[in-house]
Amino acid sequence: MNKLNLMQAYLAVYEEGSYTAAAKRLGKTKALISTQISQLEEHLQVSLVTRSTRSVMPTTAGKSYYEQCRQILDEISNLESRLKEQHHSLVGQLRISAPTNYGELIVMPFISGLIKKHPDLRIEIVLSDRYVDIVSEGFDAAIRIGNLSDSSLIANQVGQVQMHLCASAEFLATFGTPQSITELNQYPCVFDSNYRHNYWQFPTAQGEITVTPTQSIRVNSAVAAAQIARNHSVLSYGPDFAVAEYIRTGELVTLLDNQFDNCQPVNIIYPHRKHLSARVRTFITEFKEYLSGKYSG
Repeated sequence: MNKLNLMQAYLAVYEEGSYTAAAKRLGKTKALISTQISQLEEHLQVSLVTRSTRSVMPTTAGKSYYEQCRQILDEISNLESRLKEQHHSLVGQLRISAPTNYGELIVMPFISGLIKKHPDLRIEIVLSDRYVDIVSEGFDAAIRIGNLSDSSLIANQVGQVQMHLCASAEFLATFGTPQSITELNQYPCVFDSNYRHNYWQFPTAQGEITVTPTQSIRVNSAVAAAQIARNHSVLSYGPDFAVAEYIRTGELVTLLDNQFDNCQPVNIIYPHRKHLSARVRTFITEFKEYLSGKYSG
């Protein structure tokens, strides 16, 4: 019995939620994965998962075992990484969650460089705008934009994005140029429904101003919101990575930039572990350097 193989099989089943997906991830058959989980449960004399026709769910013991199992395999990977330091390469798997548009436009170009530098690193990037529980869903870390609520997770700020209130020439010709933030609720907007609230918040020197504009259009994408705003008479409030190209070409113009603090932090969060894996540590360090170079001018 190779315990490490059994542990790797269990990790894959836990994180993927099915034998089929776990088998695909590990390049094994579904039957072999099922056998390995059964062997592991028999060896431990405890049930790790409950099985149904569509998925497998971890038991309470299975969740606890996963955390210990993950830590052990991380330590092994760290040992391998240290032994390969002379080649300046990392080994093992890195699983990261990131917001969809930010991931597509900012993270993926960075990942392309990272895998060239560390060819033995296996990377899985899950792009999603929903709130991800990185511990229960088996992520090493997650990228989040905006101020964070208190939690048991550790946050490391790696950069920032700038939020811009934008409009097209068509909007300005139709409605004129807004003169203050408090006027914005008079105008139609395209609203990015990924915002946690059903309104816009503008931090100012006098405090935060909340605006509830008329939501003519709702879409769950900052990029799509910017595309709509450049072609229609609606306001858009979105991050620089979504609107920068349209601002550069003059298809969108920024409004009221001097009236609010438009900087939002970009954080990488990860679980509180005694030993942070070399993979996560390197990802944080190199992504921070990448963002510094990207936005330094």
